[in-house]
Amino acid sequence: MDDYGVPLGESERAFRDEVRAFLDRAMVDFADRRTRSSLDGMREWQRRLHEAGLATVGWPVEFGGRAASAVEQLVFATEMARAGAPEPINRSAINQLGPTIIQWGTPEQQAYSLPRILSGEDVWCQGFSEPDAGSDLASLRTRAVVDGDDLVVNGQKIWTSKAHYANRIYILVRTDPDAPKHDGITYLLVDLHSPGIDIRPIRQIAGSAEFSEVFFSDVRVPLANVVGPMHQGWRVANSTLGYERVGQSRTHRIERRLGMVVRLAAETSVDGVPRIADPRVRTRLVEFAARVEALRFIASRATAAGVLGRAPGPEASLAKLLTSEVDQEMATFGLDLAGRAGVLVTGSPGAAKGGAVAQGYLVMRAATLGAGTSEIQRNVIGEKLLGLPRSDG
Repeated sequence: MDDYGVPLGESERAFRDEVRAFLDRAMVDFADRRTRSSLDGMREWQRRLHEAGLATVGWPVEFGGRAASAVEQLVFATEMARAGAPEPINRSAINQLGPTIIQWGTPEQQAYSLPRILSGEDVWCQGFSEPDAGSDLASLRTRAVVDGDDLVVNGQKIWTSKAHYANRIYILVRTDPDAPKHDGITYLLVDLHSPGIDIRPIRQIAGSAEFSEVFFSDVRVPLANVVGPMHQGWRVANSTLGYERVGQSRTHRIERRLGMVVRLAAETSVDGVPRIADPRVRTRLVEFAARVEALRFIASRATAAGVLGRAPGPEASLAKLLTSEVDQEMATFGLDLAGRAGVLVTGSPGAAKGGAVAQGYLVMRAATLGAGTSEIQRNVIGEKLLGLPRSDG
């Protein structure tokens, strides 16, 4: 089974060997953590993945993917995590927007956007949340009205990841203000260099500014950039949110964090005894490992559904809830393992893992908020999976 939890057939072993050979070659130039996390590093990494035919193994072949089976996608995610591979610059577009365009887009949208996602020529960000429409996303107020062959957009988005360096954004706009709030919404692809767009970074608790506010003032967007039916963008957005909640990228992240916590337990000591020698620490690590393994299978099953053209169902909410909570718990446990050195930030003498432990703890405070809060996910699970009455509160 080779650490995957499932037996591998001949083709799957060949795929594993191909991925390992690629990583052995490519990771030589990405040993430095700062290089891996820089924009140039992420762009270069995506270029190498694309040239190797590994930028998106789960997409259908006709759109540049490998149509990899669920097991092959599990192998790929495991090997990437094991190698400590960096993220591609278009991670969210590969895992969320691309499958949405494959499912809902026109042939013209697919032919234009999908190759540019894979190559990194276009870098995308998501513009869904608004100041008064976060968990209750359908309350969004950004408006768009038809004017000739264009939609004219006015409004504001917030908590937009990567907007400070992306050149494209996919947004939800209200195109029928008289319709019920879940209707009259349209899904739109927008060039961030369009006149009338203002991007303002938001500084976070960890000191970085990974999110931005994006303001739209009379921004003209061609009607040809509407994804799915006009006024039916809520249905399209639910596909995107499903892919976001259950994507392989999330399991990649928690596998890397698990590895970091295990190494931290082995490298830190109390009275000369490594923390990993403590049965309580080992028990906690095993619990984390079991949860991460279960989540890998949930993500693989949902990704396989996407390959077949089906949007993830309510199990995506289950995956997102469990993944964000275990991610947050591991970050907190890492802080506990590191002791006083764990609270020291980057640049402080003696900071655990060069400040990465403190950084991870701070960043993970938002894990249970992004892509739908844990409270929202529990509502979806209760209503869609358990059949509980719908809450109108």
